[in-house]
Amino acid sequence: MKRLVLQGMLMFGVAGTALAAGGAEAGGGGFLVALFLGFVAVIIVFQLVPSIVVFYSVIKELFAPRQTTATTVVKQDEAK
Repeated sequence: MKRLVLQGMLMFGVAGTALAAGGAEAGGGGFLVALFLGFVAVIIVFQLVPSIVVFYSVIKELFAPRQTTATTVVKQDEAK
């Protein structure tokens, strides 16, 4: 029983320091990560440009002066 307790304490003691060590360093991105982020940026830009154009045209139409069509009313002579 003492041996089992000692093995458990050693295992948990070593596991605690192993988990605290980390492993992968932060900021270790490579060329493929930069390529992927660039690809995502290109997709966002290609989606953003047409949406800005449509938004501009909608705003332009909302604030444009109203054009009314001229209608003429012809009264017929009823005094025949």
